[in-house]
Amino acid sequence: MTAFVDARPATEVWRLGDAELLGELQDAEVVLRQAYAKVLGLVAEADARGMAERVGYLSLAELLRGVLCVSKKEARQRIAHAGVPVAFPLEPEQLSVINRVLRELPPHIGAADREQAVEVLAAAAQTLDASNLVPLGREIVNRLDPDGALPGEDELAYPRREFRYDTRRDGSVRFHGCLDAETGALLEAILSPLAKPHDAGDTRTLPERQGDAFAELLETSTTPTEGGERPHIAVTIPLTTLQTGLGTTELAPSAIRRLACDAKVLPVILGSNSEPLDIGRISYTVPPHLRRALIVRDKHCAFPGCRRRPSSCHAHHIIHWADGGDTALTNLVLLCGMHHRLIHHSGWTIHMANGRPEFTPPSWLRRRRKR
Repeated sequence: MTAFVDARPATEVWRLGDAELLGELQDAEVVLRQAYAKVLGLVAEADARGMAERVGYLSLAELLRGVLCVSKKEARQRIAHAGVPVAFPLEPEQLSVINRVLRELPPHIGAADREQAVEVLAAAAQTLDASNLVPLGREIVNRLDPDGALPGEDELAYPRREFRYDTRRDGSVRFHGCLDAETGALLEAILSPLAKPHDAGDTRTLPERQGDAFAELLETSTTPTEGGERPHIAVTIPLTTLQTGLGTTELAPSAIRRLACDAKVLPVILGSNSEPLDIGRISYTVPPHLRRALIVRDKHCAFPGCRRRPSSCHAHHIIHWADGGDTALTNLVLLCGMHHRLIHHSGWTIHMANGRPEFTPPSWLRRRRKR
């Protein structure tokens, strides 16, 4: 291994042609996997000898941490990988997949079937990366144990589901949690179609698309009622702030105006002396029959070039209610979440012409287009 590493000094890599570079990259990966296999063999031998206690460590993991300067997680992973009887040097993530398959097999699966499962997975790992190895591992488990293990008391209990969230200083929300398998599958089935790229020019990452899909799910879901009324957010904001767009609230006034467009927020408007002037108007909410008429007219997000479906769109008041706008077809337009935010946070304007919404870009964008 030392000879291989020293044979090509890093300063000479730039001399390699493309084919040579790829070849040496593959050779280096082989050496890396062989080195990891050697480490695992030594770990297995140290475990078999019970070396940790003999040299003064509480466990093999602590020995590896002390001798190799690796984290507790890495030490435990190497111990787990050392117990996977593979015939080929593999990379760590592939070994993790195989180890997980072995742990998922119930005790009644015999040694011969386990060995064959490892052989099949190790052979497949020569051409499949870890993520593509997972479905094969799942298929092996299903074939060896088609009925699954008998459910224990914990599995018969109410499924464990957790959801935690906290609001950060800037008003954004961080959350994490855990769902049972059935609910997780339902969430995946709902989010997957919403998270697909809009088109070939969609540059959002997968996490960004999934975040947008989750936001769309919340914005367009049919929410339950409480006491006959849909859940709402009561936002207290001075009338002058709402009209001028100036203020220091945690939710920006422009964001409140956007949320209020589709009755997500019950605005509590205050006068100069903080007395309530208006707590929202029932007529402000876009009723179902009016939304249906809006869909018939606009068909999709009305912003130029956008074709987001109506179920993903909000009903936006062209003239905001705080400025005297009515909840009427002539003052409404369908906008997807992205373009709804754009309208509220930029210089775009909308006006009705011959019963159809027309969009005018901000002046700086018009000047750029003329160049």
